Amino acid sequence: MTDKITFKNFILHKKGIAKWSNLLNYEFDKSSNKIVNIIQKDTKKIFIIRKKNSYKLIKVYLNKNNRNLFNREIEGYRFYSKKKTFKIPKLLNHSQNSKISFIEIEYIDGQKVNFFDYNKIFRKNIKLSNNISNKTYINQVSKYYLLVKKKYFIKIKKDIEKFLKKNIFKLNINVSFTHGDLAHYNCLKKNYNYYVFDFEYFRERILIFDHINWFFHPIASNISIYLISNKFNLKSKFFMKIISKLIKYFIYLKLKKILNILNINKNEFSKYYLLYLFEKLYILESGIKSIKLLHNKNHTKKLIVTIKETIYYILFNEKF
Repeated sequence: MTDKITFKNFILHKKGIAKWSNLLNYEFDKSSNKIVNIIQKDTKKIFIIRKKNSYKLIKVYLNKNNRNLFNREIEGYRFYSKKKTFKIPKLLNHSQNSKISFIEIEYIDGQKVNFFDYNKIFRKNIKLSNNISNKTYINQVSKYYLLVKKKYFIKIKKDIEKFLKKNIFKLNINVSFTHGDLAHYNCLKKNYNYYVFDFEYFRERILIFDHINWFFHPIASNISIYLISNKFNLKSKFFMKIISKLIKYFIYLKLKKILNILNINKNEFSKYYLLYLFEKLYILESGIKSIKLLHNKNHTKKLIVTIKETIYYILFNEKF
């Protein structure tokens, strides 16, 4: 609780920004608005503000390098406000200039959602936005994350392309607009309504990306703690193979209903799953530089190793 610190005063302390409210055409009335909580994230600062009996949430991106995250979030709010795929907080205001960006949204004072609330979140069928070749999709992913300079991506990309050519898969893949980081930690429950937020990774991807991520991310994130050493080496290839297969089969079973609706058989699911892992790897690598806490950074590195090992298990060892 910090009623003495105002949002305006905080910004005024930032070097190079004289009057943020003028720069953003945003008025902050100190007499009626008070900050009741400040949450520091790696790429942004979040303020929960009380005005009389109502609350709102303001995200401030102070680094111009995070502008892409800001733009994706605005696109996500606009898209889901129109399509009604998920229930989301209202977008109240947003603005940006060369030095700062901010988003003002409805504050949801809700309860945490857990891993088992999948059916409460994914209530509507996916709407297909496009159908493109496997190779085109892989190239689009590589170009989108062009700033990720990791040599191993070149090899993984080539190995995946060879794998898709060698095996019996459909030549095309269905894509749709996705959240990109949809998991229980980006959802809240209030009055029997389930809200989804944080659209910083919104973009067009394989149409079941969010469905796979809902299960894969929390499971793999927890397992990586035990499978990967503090020096980021795999502890046991044997257990890695077993666990990789079990995770994939578990997700396949959990998604069987939506897969049947989308006419994705077990073989095609392997392709979608592989392409999910490929882009998930890019997402994690693109964001790791902005992670400030060493514990969180090391945890992400372990997850990256886990995903790389899972990809190669699928490419060279797997029999689904």
